[in-house]
Amino acid sequence: MKRKIIALCLIVAMLGVAVISGTMAYFTDTDEAVNVMTIGSVKIEQHEYERVVKADGTYEMVTSASGEGYKLQEFTQAKPLLPAVGSITGWSTERVYFDQLGKGAYGSQSVFVGLNNVQDKFVLVENTGRSDAYVRSIIAYEIGALSYAEWDALVGLSVGDFWTRNPVGIVEINDNQYYVVENIYAGTADRHVGGILPGGEYTHISLAQIYLSKEATNEDAEALDGNKNGTYDILVLSQAVQASGFGDAKTALDAGFEEVTAAKAAEWFGELDIPVVVSNADELVKALENGEDVVLEDDVKIDPAGMSNAYGTTGINVKNGQTIDGNGNTLDIKGAGGTWDSGINTTGGLIKDITVTGSFRGIFINHNSTHSEPVVLENVTIEGTTYTISCDQGMNQTLTATNSTFKGWTSFAATLGNAKFVDCYFGYGNGYRFCRPYAPTEFVGCEFEAGYTIDPRAAVTFENCTIDGVPLTDVNVADLVTNTTNVTVK
Repeated sequence: MKRKIIALCLIVAMLGVAVISGTMAYFTDTDEAVNVMTIGSVKIEQHEYERVVKADGTYEMVTSASGEGYKLQEFTQAKPLLPAVGSITGWSTERVYFDQLGKGAYGSQSVFVGLNNVQDKFVLVENTGRSDAYVRSIIAYEIGALSYAEWDALVGLSVGDFWTRNPVGIVEINDNQYYVVENIYAGTADRHVGGILPGGEYTHISLAQIYLSKEATNEDAEALDGNKNGTYDILVLSQAVQASGFGDAKTALDAGFEEVTAAKAAEWFGELDIPVVVSNADELVKALENGEDVVLEDDVKIDPAGMSNAYGTTGINVKNGQTIDGNGNTLDIKGAGGTWDSGINTTGGLIKDITVTGSFRGIFINHNSTHSEPVVLENVTIEGTTYTISCDQGMNQTLTATNSTFKGWTSFAATLGNAKFVDCYFGYGNGYRFCRPYAPTEFVGCEFEAGYTIDPRAAVTFENCTIDGVPLTDVNVADLVTNTTNVTVK
């Protein structure tokens, strides 16, 4: 983007990347949103959903404002994407209604009937700001060594209505070949007229489903995998500009970001940090040592741990603020049972959707001379360790944990800065149900197991917490903490 154009048009953008990955009989499906850019007041987020599958293989239904439809959940990663079985016999009469997600009705999408092994990936864009916006999603489909015609015969797509699609063509991105399409949101005759997306509302979906031809062979998969990394990639980059002052979406978006050409697509996608999908210890360690974000395709066991955290042995080091997306899998660290040993040694970054087990210290928050940033945990379970979270010499980088479980001894030094736990569970593990925070700490919506003890060495605040299922108050807080002097209960 040119700075003078930004100043003239008050351009605001958010860039997101999504990755679907996998290979033939062991195709996996991975998604990650990174590289957010915002200027001014227009803000967008990219959302991805899928249908909920019940234990018997059927889809769970839900009644929404629009009627009965498939129940949706956030898109989950690392699922097999296999060659299709059966044939398309039509479209489902039970539509996917997106208004069930609680942010107003924003369209629906029919899905394939009669074809198995189709992967849901309902992609929408939300205007999270206040200003009306024009939106486009630029989608790059990996074609590797195939021609467009070969790719088109191999990969099947279901796309949503209400988008204007402009093929850009075959583009080389990071030494690989992709087929790129510009998708400009057009809206409908009675909703989001002219593609103007008001603040707080969603687009209709752009990409809905993907499948492989049932005639696909291993040779096809090898040719399709141009990265030679065992994955199939779909890159999605979403952009938005304010609608005010422009007559149409195409003019506004091209003014703000320039026209989507092969060269610009290569430039934009080349700047995005695409995570590396790893399936074993060697791949995980190598990717992190190279400074890459990672997504676990499967459970990973490191046996024995052989790296250093400067105090003892560790399974892995996170030195450059990388993201570890466990994708619901487990990281099991063996050979790190000494007092200063750890499973994950981190100087900052995001760790999410993972279970950490097997080491003496689950996550050791550390520092080095070149990097220190906040540590963020989302949906992390630490069990089968003695210490769950530990920090001895931090750099005031702070810790935030959401929707996570800590079983054992949790303690961190004042040099952590401060800590905040939201909707977390604290329980028994390896002989302990104990927390000793030396840094100011907030617990919001947290649940503490019966018999759990907190020994605060700094100010501690509890808000909407429970102990053994009973709401925590000024009256019973002494059942949880050893000293209530610096304790606040809200």
